[in-house]
Amino acid sequence: LVATDYPGLGTEGTHPYLVGDANGRSVLDAVRAAHQLGDVGTESETIVWGHSQGGGVALWTGQLAPTYAPDVGLLGVAAAAPAADLPAFVDTIESMLGGSIFASYVLTGYAGTYPDVRFEDYVRPGAAAIVNGLAERCLGEPAVLGSVLATITVNMSVFTGLGGGALEALLADNVPAGPFEMPVLLAQGTTDTIIDPAAQAEFAARLCADGAPLDYRTYDGLGHVALVDTDSPYLDDLMAWTTARLSGLIPHVPGSSAD
Repeated sequence: LVATDYPGLGTEGTHPYLVGDANGRSVLDAVRAAHQLGDVGTESETIVWGHSQGGGVALWTGQLAPTYAPDVGLLGVAAAAPAADLPAFVDTIESMLGGSIFASYVLTGYAGTYPDVRFEDYVRPGAAAIVNGLAERCLGEPAVLGSVLATITVNMSVFTGLGGGALEALLADNVPAGPFEMPVLLAQGTTDTIIDPAAQAEFAARLCADGAPLDYRTYDGLGHVALVDTDSPYLDDLMAWTTARLSGLIPHVPGSSAD
C-alpha cells in the first residue's frame, strides 16, 4: 500500500485541490517510488482506491496512467463518492454543512495553480481572512471548526459563485471524463450531502455513454463518510472487485451499469 499526500501538503507551494493532472501524477509517481524500494518486493500490478477528493484523483490516475505511466501496470480504479462533476460540486458548495471549508480549498488551490483565476474575484469582501485561515488547516483540526462557526455566527458566505468565468471553465477541464482503458468501480451513497447522488448518477451515465468499462453501484442510506466506514457493505464489494481484478477477471455485477 502506498499513498501520496499530494503536492503542497507538507512542502512549499499551494496544494492544487481538485486539480486532476497534478494529483493524478502524484499517485502514479508514488507507485513508481515504491517500486524503487528494492527490499520491499512489490508486485507489478496496481489497483487504485480513492474516496471523496481521493476518488476524483483515482479517476484521474486511471485517465493519465496509459500515457504518463504505462509502466505502473494499472489494472483498475475504484472511486468511492468521488468529487467528479466539479462545476456541479462547486456551484452548490456553500449549501452544504461546512461548505465554506471546501470553498476555501478550491479557491486557494485554483488561484495558486492557474493565473487566470484571481482569488479576489470569487471571495466576498471581508471573508479573505477566513478563507486563508481555513485553507491553511486540515479538516480534522479544532481550529477549522472555529473558523466555520465564525462564518455561521456572522451569517457570512465566503464564495461569490462561479459566474461563468475562468474558475468554472477550469473546473470543467478537471472533470475526470476519461477515456479509461481499465475497469472502473464507482460507488455512491444515496444520502450523501457532500457529493450529490443525482449529479453522480449523471456523471456515471456520461461515462457509460462514452463507452467506459464502468461498474456503478449505489448504497442505500449511506452518507459521504458512512460509505467507507468499517461496517459499510461497499468495503466487501471493494475487496471482491479488487480480488477479481488481480485474478485477471473482468468484474461484472448483474443489474449494474457494466451490463
